[in-house]
Amino acid sequence: QHGGIGGLWFKTLVKWAEDKELPFSMIGISNCVNDDNATRVRELAHSPRELIFSAYNQEDILAILEQRLGKKVVDRKALQLISRRVAASSGDARRALEITSNAVAKCADLMSPEKLGAVVEDGDNNCMLPLVKLPHMMRAIREGMPMKHGDIICGLPQAAKVILCIAVSLSQVWGPTAEISISQLKKYCVEASHHAIMDDLGVGHVNTLVQMLVDAGLLVTGNSGHFNSHDVNAKLKIGVQMDDVEIALEQSLLKSGGFYQSLVDYVKRSCPGPDTGNI
Repeated sequence: QHGGIGGLWFKTLVKWAEDKELPFSMIGISNCVNDDNATRVRELAHSPRELIFSAYNQEDILAILEQRLGKKVVDRKALQLISRRVAASSGDARRALEITSNAVAKCADLMSPEKLGAVVEDGDNNCMLPLVKLPHMMRAIREGMPMKHGDIICGLPQAAKVILCIAVSLSQVWGPTAEISISQLKKYCVEASHHAIMDDLGVGHVNTLVQMLVDAGLLVTGNSGHFNSHDVNAKLKIGVQMDDVEIALEQSLLKSGGFYQSLVDYVKRSCPGPDTGNI
C-alpha cells in the first residue's frame, strides 16, 4: 500500500535487484495485468520487463475442471457452461473451481442424508451420477457471476433460447393469465423451429431447461413452488414476464431478425389463445 511498510520493503528488494554487485534477482507473479496493484508495482520497480501469459480459454478451463473433479459427478454440460462463462470474463480457473464447488454444495443441500450417504458409499458406480446438473450450476453462476440479461441469454444452449423466445412471446400474446403445460410448450417449440432443434428432446429435458431459465432469472413463473415437474399436464403460469428480459431479447436474439424472430412470428400467427381451451 502507498506509504505502508510493504511498499518500503518492496523498494528495498528492487534496490537489491538493481544492484549488479549483489547476486540477487527478483521475479514477481501477478494474476492481473492492469489492476491498481500491478500499476503500483511498475511504478516502484521502475517499469520492469514483463512477460504476459494469455488467459485460459474454454477448453483449458474445462480440462482443469475435469482433471480435478473427474467426469462423473458433474454433468459435462454444466462444466462446459461454467468454462464458457469464466473464459469469456476472466479466464481465471480458480473462479471456475470456486463456482463449481458452490454448485456441488447446492446439489448436496437438496439431497437427503440417506441419498448423499449412498452416493458416497457407492462412489463412481452409483446410478444417480452425474449428480450436479445444469440447474445447480446456473444457480451458482447467478450468485457468483452476476451478468446482464443479454449476456446470460447469449450464453444459453440453443434449445433454451428457443424455449425462452416462445415462452416470453406467449406471455405477450396471451396476457397475464397465460398458462401452459411443458408438453404443449415443447410442441410449440418443435413446430416453431420447424423440427430442426427440439424433436429429440424429451419432456423431462424441456422441463430441466425451463428450470434453468427460471434459475437464471430469465423466465418468471407464478407457480410459487406448486408446479409439479413430474406431471406432464401441470400448467406453468407464464403470464407476467420481466420488462428487462423482453428488452434484452429484443437487443440480442431478435435484433437481427432471422431464426429467433421467426419463433416470435410463429407464436403471434399460430398459437391459439388460452380462451380456446387448447392449451
